[in-house]
Amino acid sequence: MKKILLAAVVLIILFFVTSTPKIFIGTQNETVAVVNAEENLPLTISFIHSVQKTPVIEELEYRNGEFVLIRTKYKSQGVGLPFDAADGKFYRDGDWFIMDDMNRQFKSLELRTGKGTQLTIKLNGKTYELYKKFPIGTKIFIRSF
Repeated sequence: MKKILLAAVVLIILFFVTSTPKIFIGTQNETVAVVNAEENLPLTISFIHSVQKTPVIEELEYRNGEFVLIRTKYKSQGVGLPFDAADGKFYRDGDWFIMDDMNRQFKSLELRTGKGTQLTIKLNGKTYELYKKFPIGTKIFIRSF
């Protein structure tokens, strides 16, 4: 019996040591997606800004166990949107304002669905329209493990 227990413990430890890290998207009660957390894996968060009522796109990458905000793109300047030179490299491309080279690091992300915000996440080639799936005010977690 002790040998079986020891073998089970060793297998569990080996699984966790050798398994690929994962990225989890979901709520406290429901899993939306779990994907392999590959280095430099892109993650895009899109939504309609609650004040300006215009689209915002945040482009991140998974690096060294963290989510790194690379750039934010938006169509109108205003409250809560980056604009300062200290935030990165700011420029305009057609209708879009872009703050690039932001390099903000996050261990995990917490978002909420909002009225009219159309919260959407794109990860690993799949798009998750969270605003269609969850009621307004639902907390969404993006974590790696």
